[in-house]
Amino acid sequence: MKKVLLSAAALLFSVYAANAQESVVKEAKSAKSDPVKAAEILEPALVDPSTANDPETWKLAGDFQKSIYDGENQKLYFLRNGLPSDSPVDTLKLGNSIAKMYEYYLKCDEIEQAKVKSGEQKKPKLRKKIIKVLADPSVRENMYVLGGTALNNGDYANAVKILGLYIDTSKNPIFETEDAVKNDTLVPFYAAYATYAAYSIKDKDAVIKYAAVGKEHKEEGFRALWALAELYKSEEAADSVQWLATIKEGVEKFPTQEYFVANLMDYYIQKNKVDEGLTQIDAILAKNPSPYFLYVKGVLQYTKQDYEAAIKTFNEIIAQESDYKAEAYSKIGDCYFFPAQVIVEENSKLSMDDPKYATNEAKIKELYEKAKPFYEKAKELKPDNKQLWGQFLLNIYWKLNKAEYDALEKELGY
Repeated sequence: MKKVLLSAAALLFSVYAANAQESVVKEAKSAKSDPVKAAEILEPALVDPSTANDPETWKLAGDFQKSIYDGENQKLYFLRNGLPSDSPVDTLKLGNSIAKMYEYYLKCDEIEQAKVKSGEQKKPKLRKKIIKVLADPSVRENMYVLGGTALNNGDYANAVKILGLYIDTSKNPIFETEDAVKNDTLVPFYAAYATYAAYSIKDKDAVIKYAAVGKEHKEEGFRALWALAELYKSEEAADSVQWLATIKEGVEKFPTQEYFVANLMDYYIQKNKVDEGLTQIDAILAKNPSPYFLYVKGVLQYTKQDYEAAIKTFNEIIAQESDYKAEAYSKIGDCYFFPAQVIVEENSKLSMDDPKYATNEAKIKELYEKAKPFYEKAKELKPDNKQLWGQFLLNIYWKLNKAEYDALEKELGY
């Protein structure tokens, strides 16, 4: 008897709770003229089992967010068209209403589809209405405009939130018949920027997720691969295998982007795989014979100590009158200066009475004389870039001309 009474009490309580939540829904509907207030009233019904499993509850929640969105979007329209408005547009409120609108409407569809699948409901009644709102071109446009604005303002977390929603929802099953959404060509473009924003806030998962989409954009995809490579190079997510794979993919997809080529060539140098690097850079030059890539080739040849070939390559750059002209002059100087340092090192271990010492000194001076005009030309072209010529000319002048050494030392502020 006691068990029967308890069961009856439990039943009465559940009925009471259900009635209470139905009352909440009714109260929310009666407050729809103030959608912000109505949305707050409805919140308990979104978590109570008696109403949270009803697609109509989520549809109503989405409708309130749609009303909030419409109010702010109207202000945005006035702003864009130079019309007067009672109050300024609240872009944060606009963005949040879009996010919640998508969340609630998609939840509504998810529950309704489950009821259709289980046989509880014959066919979906709300999907078409939901699609009409969510696939609206103006809504989709506002998503990437707001996301782009957040990005430009340095609000990277909000940019990831809004652009991520724009990207993720384009593949939602609800849009399977909406070609404009599921085949939206702007998705990879904004995914590239979402990847950058995610990297800026060190959101590893979001970087990896959106880079997979963003890298496919033909013009801006390099940004996604850049962020991904930087992620794999960082202390927080260091992964040398993935880093190299990303750099190689960047070279393949975006061979004109210096970042990927420079990193790959540096890798080859560090790993003593210069010949492999030369093969790669020759393939790149065949498609894009830019001065920068010629410079990279010259550096590889220099690293291999094939000085004659390196000088020939650097002279090609000089003949092109490019921005790398000063660097090319400096590297030709290196082709003479650093072989001289080998001899300087050898002489440091010899007695000055040793006949070879005098022979070596003559050879050092000869190489310095050859290097000198190239460093001086680099100085002439880029006087502020002292790394190209400063210490090299100081060493050379010390050996060849003390007066020039004193003058340069004073110029450099030593």
